[in-house]
Amino acid sequence: MQPLETTAPAADLRALLPHGAISSIARSLNMSHAAVSKALHKARPAHPAVAEAVRLIKEAGSQAVRQDLDRLTQ
Repeated sequence: MQPLETTAPAADLRALLPHGAISSIARSLNMSHAAVSKALHKARPAHPAVAEAVRLIKEAGSQAVRQDLDRLTQ
């Protein structure tokens, strides 16, 4: 087992979404908030909630900001 400092953090789509996006996705897909959150945690591309989350992330530009911040901290 690797020490915590050397393990790469798992990609979590929930962290990249704008505030309130999980609830919005849940309402639009007629799913529970917990089901959407679990789908985003698993990040399976075929899931409709994941596809909608990726669309929102791209629209908000938060993925680009995250990559820029990662480059600055290296």
